[in-house]
Amino acid sequence: MDFLNAIPQRDGQVLVEMSPNVAECLHAIARDLLVALETGYRGRRRLRDEDLFPDAYQLARDSAGFRQRHGAAMRASVTAAVRAVVDNYRGQTVFTLDRAWVRAWFTTVAHAPALYVRKPRWTVGTWTRLPVTENEVRLFWLHYTQAALAQACAVSLCEPPVSGT
Repeated sequence: MDFLNAIPQRDGQVLVEMSPNVAECLHAIARDLLVALETGYRGRRRLRDEDLFPDAYQLARDSAGFRQRHGAAMRASVTAAVRAVVDNYRGQTVFTLDRAWVRAWFTTVAHAPALYVRKPRWTVGTWTRLPVTENEVRLFWLHYTQAALAQACAVSLCEPPVSGT
């Protein structure tokens, strides 16, 4: 059975446990994203700033201007985070993330969908069926990982769980 658990720990750390298949999948995705960021290509298609960063403004020309001014710095920041994940994560199935490490993982799983979707991520609808293609499975695990990490980071160990939350 494939699984991924993110369990809050003291001092904002997160314990991550996952099945070997999920670990292998996430490791391969991170490596592929780093290659795409370093080469500027995802397969035969260019990896554009528009693919990585959603529109910041209502008008497309304003968003293009924003990406023109800040795209290189944003891409460098994403590349550094993904490189940290790739260099320090070897497909382990159990490990603990400190706050900086959680941030690098969030950055990686948030930007990796750009490898697998043609249209911008922010317009991709919800699934009405289980994922069946290889890319759909990868997208599923990226979204699930991001949600699990977010939930683990949002939980306070100092407060008891409240019904309905």
